[in-house]
Amino acid sequence: MKCPKCGRVLDVTGLAPGSGITCACGNVTIVSRGSSRKTLYIILGAVAVFMVCPCVGGIMSAIAIPNFIKFKARSKQAECKMNLKAWYTAQKAHFNSASAYDPDLSVVGFAPERANRYAYFAGEGPMESRAQAAAEPVANAVAVDVDTFKYPTLRSLSAADLPRDVVDRLGLSGQCPKCNITLACAGNVDSDDTLDVWVISTGDLDLQDEDGKPVRAGVPANIVNDIRN
Repeated sequence: MKCPKCGRVLDVTGLAPGSGITCACGNVTIVSRGSSRKTLYIILGAVAVFMVCPCVGGIMSAIAIPNFIKFKARSKQAECKMNLKAWYTAQKAHFNSASAYDPDLSVVGFAPERANRYAYFAGEGPMESRAQAAAEPVANAVAVDVDTFKYPTLRSLSAADLPRDVVDRLGLSGQCPKCNITLACAGNVDSDDTLDVWVISTGDLDLQDEDGKPVRAGVPANIVNDIRN
């Protein structure tokens, strides 16, 4: 800015608007608000932030939220895979002593912990309900329902909710000791109506998983992936 008395150029760098500056001619001049470059930069910066942030926030949300949902869904799938492997181990141990597999879950000692989001099926027979605080024993149960007492927003499931080709392979196949047995689990890991469906068997199955790979003995296979569908 210039001195209004003598016209000299005054250096107001670093001076706040409203402060005084003394010219060589002795005149005191008040720094005007429009003269501060720092103020101008602050204003321009604030405008830029307000203009850019909504766009950046929207982009970040579009990336982060779906990934977070998938991460939570995969953590729920861990329950199913862990229990399928536990059932497989129990069946193999039972076979070593009895030369046979058994779909009765209590016979092989398979009892998933409460708070299970998945239902388990070794056949289309009796199912243990978990709609109450204390589960009531069911004779010869070959299935365990979702814990709807713990998760009242989840619905009870039955073998009829599984894909038909999975149902057809549940339980025992062949004559023991030359036999195999298959277990399936199903649960809803997100907010849609599609069920996440897995199987495990003591023998290879003529099924393909979600990626088109054959189902091999002892390996949990994702037949319907609720995260993708």
